[in-house]
Amino acid sequence: MIKILIAVALLCGAVFVGPRLADSQGFVHIATNSYIVESSLTTAIIILFVAFFVLHVVVNIISRSIKLPQSTARFFSNRKNIKHQTLQNEAFLAYEEGAYARALALIKKSGSEDELPINVLFLGAKSAFELGDLEKCRAFLNRAEHASDGSDIACKLLRAKLNLKIGNNEAALENLEALKKENYSGAVTTKLLYECYEHEGKFDKIYSLLPALKKQRIIDDEEAAKITARCTSHFLSTADTIDKVNVMIGSLDRAERHNACIMAPVVSKLVELGDVAQASKYTMDIIRRNLDPAILESIATWDAASPKVLEELTKQGGSNTIGSSTNVPLLKALANLEMKSDKLTEAKAHLKQALEHTKSRDLYLLAAELNERLSRHEEATKFFALALKAK
Repeated sequence: MIKILIAVALLCGAVFVGPRLADSQGFVHIATNSYIVESSLTTAIIILFVAFFVLHVVVNIISRSIKLPQSTARFFSNRKNIKHQTLQNEAFLAYEEGAYARALALIKKSGSEDELPINVLFLGAKSAFELGDLEKCRAFLNRAEHASDGSDIACKLLRAKLNLKIGNNEAALENLEALKKENYSGAVTTKLLYECYEHEGKFDKIYSLLPALKKQRIIDDEEAAKITARCTSHFLSTADTIDKVNVMIGSLDRAERHNACIMAPVVSKLVELGDVAQASKYTMDIIRRNLDPAILESIATWDAASPKVLEELTKQGGSNTIGSSTNVPLLKALANLEMKSDKLTEAKAHLKQALEHTKSRDLYLLAAELNERLSRHEEATKFFALALKAK
């Protein structure tokens, strides 16, 4: 654009000055030694422009001649880089095909390890790992950590993943805990931390990680409930006071306190520690919504009576048939609470109905207990023997 404007300006100048030089073109006189050069101003200007153009062309020719070796070197360098890139691409394909030894061989051909880009160094580390060459894998990762285009986060994440695969949880945790959780790889870090804690059985760490697992959508609500249930069961195994159980309950949200799988071991623990009233309260909140088998199996193990729970279950006993299947867990829960409330006749009827549909160790034990209560010791012994066989 600037060149066009300059050309237009020169053209306008020529239109303006041209007519004035038509009658008087001026005079140029150059004298040097014994030579004298005389010409009109117009001719001198034209000669000057032509000389400048010729000089410009000559200088360009000389310049290009001088730079020819550099251009040739650049051509061969580009050709070499293209060849290396092709080999590296083939190495990636070989890795995906499971040809890990071939991938390493292609990486070796693609250039010096000191000059390899970080993605190729990672590929080399993973290929060596798959071949069981941990020393070579470690060497690739060390180079990646010191590479100019490297990433400390990516290196530590890959180290953690590979250590997890060989069961070296301690080394994996060391790499993961060195990362800042607010970085862009937070979800990946959280997931790997969860896997480490799972392998180590660190339920307290898993439970503290649950909010992040849910927030980052690493697990869904169903999986979160299962994890909470496992953590809860673990905590309850060491809880020896009601206060400790209450602290654990306080950490649960409303939905979790209405989840039968989570609360079933909790109410059992409360009954075991003597707080039947609180256990009944939480149980009533659940069974009024849904007769979940998990909570019914818990009630079937209680060693204390609960009139309120028994009354609620009795009300729902009339509808204990769902389709063509009898609700055996409900019958078992009713029989246990009826025995604990000295309603032995009702307990006998419910146990008989349950045993007509299924045979299990729990039912045999309840039947043995009932016969003991009825002083039918021979029958009790028979059911104890059946329970041992079932175990």
